[in-house]
Amino acid sequence: MKKHKGAKAKSKANHPMHVLQPDAAGVDKRSEHCPSHFERPEGSAKLRDKRIHAAESTIAKALEGDWRKEHLFVLQKAWENWTGVQKQIQDCDKELSDYTRELESCTRVIKPVKLVQLKAELLGAQPVKQPPVQKPKVRRKTSKNQPDGPWQAELERFFGVDLTVIPGVSVLTALTLMTELGNDLRGFKTEHHFASWLCLCPDNETSASKVLRRRTRRSQNRLRQALRMAACSLHREKSYLGDKYRRLRTRLGAPKAITAMAHQLARIIWTLLTRQIPFDLSVFADHEKLNEQRRLKRLAASARQMGYQLTPIAA
Repeated sequence: MKKHKGAKAKSKANHPMHVLQPDAAGVDKRSEHCPSHFERPEGSAKLRDKRIHAAESTIAKALEGDWRKEHLFVLQKAWENWTGVQKQIQDCDKELSDYTRELESCTRVIKPVKLVQLKAELLGAQPVKQPPVQKPKVRRKTSKNQPDGPWQAELERFFGVDLTVIPGVSVLTALTLMTELGNDLRGFKTEHHFASWLCLCPDNETSASKVLRRRTRRSQNRLRQALRMAACSLHREKSYLGDKYRRLRTRLGAPKAITAMAHQLARIIWTLLTRQIPFDLSVFADHEKLNEQRRLKRLAASARQMGYQLTPIAA
């Protein structure tokens, strides 16, 4: 509501930022909300975000308006309220981080033993040039609401494995799991029991050994909602899980595809935490190969129906 009040004040002041600048969400927060910057359009235009493609003159023109006293007053109060809320959120994140460091992990993370290698010169052999080691890419923020701080390392210490390497699973998803269930899932006998507790599997209503209705039970479980949001984020994921979500979405529709992928994410998380093994996408290599064969078979059948023949490109 506070952000809407600031937008309403800018609209009353004839401030058409969304019209003159349709290719970006707005200028930097320092010049978007603070009223003192609107009195100097040229200076505030220099504070625009680096992702904005509009010229500086376009930004300065967009910041021109009928800034009357009452409009600046409302905008100033909205800015103060927004900064106050952000300060409270940072305080809550800091308190949660301090509390998380006090929690003990159920498993002990064993560090690998360092191997000592002698130089080739000491052994009388010619030195072999080693290829440069590529540093692993740092995982980017997947949500603007993700708290600041070394949460990925802290969650890895708490769970014993890094859950954020699973496609679709973010720090917020792992935090929801930590607050709802902790790091011990041995109360569920199998991954199927865990998925059933989350209401992510069909509930068959039978009568006289005949299935009358098949539907997924509804639930307000926070972890279930977090896994469904994680499954929805697989739409642009370039991995086996992303390909599977897109196939199910095409065949069954978005709601059923989201539920099915949330079910698979729940089974993966249960397996990693109970067996304490790292996530490895190579286990899906056979499934990916089978999917490629099926896709090629469908393409060949379509080509034959149209009177063509597929020929592989020579390497």
